[in-house]
Amino acid sequence: MIATPSPALHVGKLTEEAKFTLTPQMHDLIAERARKARCNPSDLYRDAVFLAFTGATYAAHVANDRIAALAVEGPQQGEGSAP
Repeated sequence: MIATPSPALHVGKLTEEAKFTLTPQMHDLIAERARKARCNPSDLYRDAVFLAFTGATYAAHVANDRIAALAVEGPQQGEGSAP
C-alpha cells in the first residue's frame, strides 16, 4: 500500500527551487543511493522533503493521483438491483 499525504495538501506543479549544501560524504551517499534506486539525486531529495513534512514521498503522491485517475467507479459491494 502506498502512503497517502495529508488530504488538505495539494502539491501541484513543482516550480520552486530548494537549495542547500552537503558534505562531500553525504553527496556521495545520496548519489550512490540514487543509482541503486535508478533515479537521480534530485528525486531522492524531493522525496525526503515530502516525507519529512507530509508523511509520504512525492513519488507516493504522484502514484496515488495516477491510481485515482485509473479507478473505475461502479456499484459498491452490496449495491445493485434488488431481486
